[in-house]
Parts: sequence; structure tokens; C-alpha cells
Amino acid sequence: MPNLSQLKRQRMLGFLDKIRGEHTDDESRIAIHEIETELTNRKYGLIWEEHEERVESEMREAVPVFTEVADKEIISDASLPYNFLLEGDNLHSLKLLQKTHMGRVDLIYIDPPYNTESKDFQYDDLYVESSDSFRHSKWISFMHERLAAARGLLSEDGCILISINENELFVLKLLCDEIFGEEHYLTTFSIRVRHEDRILKGDKDFHEVTEFLLMYRKSFAFKPKKRAAGNTSMDDYQYKVIEKTSAPQLVEMGGKQVAVFKPGEYEVVKTGPCRDGLKAVNIRGSIKEGNSSGRFFMKYLEGRMESERGYLYKVFDMGADGLGYRYFSIPRGGRVNGDYYQGIPAVSPEVKEIPYANYLDFEADFNSVGYEGGVVFRNGKKPLSFLEFCFEIANLKEKKEGIVLDFFAGSGTTGHALLKLNEDGGRRTAILCSNNEVGPKKEDAFKKMHHVDGGQFMAMKQNHDQAWLSYCEENGICSSVAYPRMCNAIKGYLKRKIYMEGLPANLKYYKTGFIPKTSDDPAYSVAQELLKHTAEMVQLAHGVKLDGARYILVMSDEEADRVFAGPDKLGSCKALYISASVLLTGEQQKTLSQRDIDVHVVPDCYFEAELLEVGER
Repeated sequence: MPNLSQLKRQRMLGFLDKIRGEHTDDESRIAIHEIETELTNRKYGLIWEEHEERVESEMREAVPVFTEVADKEIISDASLPYNFLLEGDNLHSLKLLQKTHMGRVDLIYIDPPYNTESKDFQYDDLYVESSDSFRHSKWISFMHERLAAARGLLSEDGCILISINENELFVLKLLCDEIFGEEHYLTTFSIRVRHEDRILKGDKDFHEVTEFLLMYRKSFAFKPKKRAAGNTSMDDYQYKVIEKTSAPQLVEMGGKQVAVFKPGEYEVVKTGPCRDGLKAVNIRGSIKEGNSSGRFFMKYLEGRMESERGYLYKVFDMGADGLGYRYFSIPRGGRVNGDYYQGIPAVSPEVKEIPYANYLDFEADFNSVGYEGGVVFRNGKKPLSFLEFCFEIANLKEKKEGIVLDFFAGSGTTGHALLKLNEDGGRRTAILCSNNEVGPKKEDAFKKMHHVDGGQFMAMKQNHDQAWLSYCEENGICSSVAYPRMCNAIKGYLKRKIYMEGLPANLKYYKTGFIPKTSDDPAYSVAQELLKHTAEMVQLAHGVKLDGARYILVMSDEEADRVFAGPDKLGSCKALYISASVLLTGEQQKTLSQRDIDVHVVPDCYFEAELLEVGER
């Protein structure tokens, strides 16, 4: 069968050759070449109208930089590496991370705007309305720039996970195929996030119960993780059931005798791992039909979930753990899944690896996410357990010093979850990027507060009015949600009147900004201005604090002489960060070697290309 598109393309290219012979001036030749390029570009894949964002045009006129906000630094353990929260447009942050983290990031997890009709996607300060005929192409342009910038940050054995709903799922799949390669697509997880009866918008024709999680790898060096079946670590067997009554109600279910314990007639206690302990298994997902205990619960106990909250059932003649019975429980409160308790199998099978299912039930976790982290965030907050799963399938548990990037940080769940993962003794670090947007409700509150209409409000935003900037500083998502969440995670917080202990970690807070490439001032030097932001780049690249004692930055021979002067100048130094232009003396090199001080050469300039562009290199 003929390729009709190819035949049509050949006809048009033939006509272009005819025009080229008739028009030989430079302007016509350039135009013909552009048309030819468009015609010969591959035609399979995602095609969209390209849009340029304000941040892209800003980066043509100025050099992006980071500036540290010193009073937002958090230190809980000086021996640990630093995590970073980067406030500003994430494309700005990604371009700078390309200077410090190319090929170093083990996992990228993002939860981008879903581009729904509920004002969740802003493009150049404006919410993209459902009536905007370019709403999809704006979203694709927006995502393409960020994903293309992010790909190079992944290590060869790294991967990316992207949460999305059905609105842009299919175009996102095509976009990721183009950027990461179709051969590096791994799977799309379907995530159950709400109950089929928990309807948020009754006017919709269909009720969304699931969201999706796309998974791609950087290269074939990433090996998908499988889950172990069979032998389970004794760490899981740490519960004991205490029966407080000797005469529980006895009933029959499915031909088996069952003892029914009402609330108060039993107690489940956590004893710590032990050989005669029980393992708690949540009956959800594939477990509901995947084994005899799951099937028993679904057939005989699932219908009692509402009427017998807090009940415990001891089912005799069940289980392969040699106990002769199995306990089942219906949880108190609002949880929708039951549990069963099993002992260590009497005959332990060989350990085998089986694939993860691409359907996951996190409905209960999403329903209770509001209390996590001690911050309120009503639009898309992800539960810690969900991120813990992401870390697991990304092989992050095996990487004790891995780096995780989330450039749509939102409520900061990724950072919080990583600190929890580090309870295993890991030194993993998180880089969180977030703008400081405020939601539509807070925008409306600002308009009322300042008595401005929509047009006046937009002018204030675009002109960076100080009243608006101050309002964002107090109410923006980065400063009022992500940062407090990380503070709570590190310092501790109350969750449903229960104090959650802090997780030891350190955090630095940066803001994005710009250094103009030109100035009317003849004494103006882009290089000198950029030099003021070198410390931020070094700290970010190495996860440290340049404190002038343990970690020292040396940018000139004169600074080196001062640092090495006196017997105790390097007494507590662990690492020295030295500009490539600094020449150490033989004696100075000997001192470093004797004191076993790590030496890192700072790139002669993180902004080499930009300085070449403005003629200062």
C-alpha cells in the first residue's frame, strides 16, 4: 500500500525545488529552507502549536541565578547532607540544575498540573481556561520544555515517575516517548485514589476513581524492581493478639468455626520482631482475591464493615503457619480495608521474585492524607505511603546516598517521604522546586482586600507590584505550604493530637532571580555579579553549607593564602572547594594531604556559556 503522506510530501518538495530556482535571494532561500525542514520532520508522534513562556524570553535577556534565603535554613544534624527547596519557576531551576546535577539524579518524581477545568494550570500568570483553544498545546509546550531539561539530570540507572489523570494522560505518554524513547517506557500504574461512592462533582458524566503513574527509565542500565514472594523478614512479625474474654461469641462461616471478639474483648499489641509474632496484612488490591485469607474476608466479612467496626474474628482451621487459626479485623474509624494477622509460615518456600501489579489501591491513604505533614493543601496532596511505593519501585531503597528531584513540589510530600526513608540510615537528599503561586481563592481574597478588578489585578501581577509580592510571600505555595511542611517533618508536628517526632535533616532555601546581560553602567560586569552566586551553586552541587570552617570556598590565590595562614586555619576543615584558576603552592598541597582534607575543583565558571555570549570570557 502506498504511503499517501510521503507521496504528498514529495510533490510539495518538488514544487519547493521549482520555487528555489526562481527565487535566489537570501530571504527566500531561508524561508524555503524552513518550509523544507517542516515538511521533512518525522510525522509520527505528538504535534502541537509551540508557545514561548515569559521565563524563556527572560533567560535570553538575563542569566538565571539562585540566591539563598539564609533565615530559612534548617539544621538539625550538621553531619548530614543538605536538602534544597528552590522557589521560583521550575524551568529556571532546571536550567541551573543542569550546571550542577547533570547525570546525577536517581529519581525524578513529579505531580504536574492536570490541566483540568478547575484552574489548576497557570501559564504566564494566567489560568488556562477550558475555552482556550490552545489549552492543550500550551500544556504540552510547558511540559516539553521541563521534561527535556530534566532528562539530562537523570543518572544512567535513574528513572522518572509522573502522576497524571486522564485529561492529558495520552498526550503525556506520546511526549515522554519522544523525550525518553519509547523503548524506555516501563509501565502505567492505575492508582485507586477514591471510593466509587465518594463523588466530588455530581454534574460530571463519569466519576474518576483512578489516577495514573507513568514510569520511564533513562537507559537500559535501570533494571525494574520485582517484589519478593515467599520468605518474609522477621521484622514484619511484631504483633500479638491478647484475648480478654474466655467466652467470645461463636459462629460458623463457610464451614469454619469463628470466635467473634467485640471491641474491648481483645487487644492488638506491638511487641517488636519475634519468631512467635504476627504479621499484619492489609486486605486490599490483589490480596482481596489473591489468597484464601483475602477471599474469606471478602466473602464473609466485607459486608460487616459498617455494622461491626472494631470487631476481631478468630477463624479456626485456617492458615499455613501452624497456629491452627487466623485472626481477621475490621478497623475502627474510616478505613475501608480490613486486616488479617498471620504467623511465620511453618514451611517456608523458596524466595522468588514476581512483578508488581500495575493496579494499586491507595484509596484509604488518599482519604486520610489531609493530616500528614501538618499543612493544609486541598489540591492534589499525595500521601507519604504513595511516595514510599515510588521510592521502592525506583530502587531507591538500595541507594543509601541517592538524589531525588521533584520540580512540581506542591505540598512537599516527596521531601517528607525521603526523610522518612532515611530512617534506615541513608543519606539520600531531596531537591524540591516550586513556584510561589497562590490559588484562585486566595487571588480573589487579594482583589477584595485591595479593591481591584481583574484587569487591575493582572497589571499588579505583571508589574511585580510590591503589595502582590508581599501577599505571595505570605500565602504562596512554596513559602506557606512546602517550606512549613519540611519544617514540620524535620522539627516535629502534631497529627490528630499525636506528636510526630522530627526526622533529622538539613534544608537550604533558595530563590530564583536574574542577572541582566547588559547595563548602561560602563563599569557593570556580568562576571562580577555572577561571582556573588557561586557559593549557592557549590552548596547545591555538593549538598553542604560553606561555613568557612568545615567547608571552605576559595576563589582566588589571595583567599588561599588567608585560609592556609596560621596553624589552626584548617583545623576543622573537611572539604575545600577551590576555583580551577587557583594555583596552590607545594606546601599548601602537602598540608591538605597530611590533614586528609577532600579537595573539590569548582568549575572555573558555572556560567561559561553566558559569559562567552556577553564577551566577558
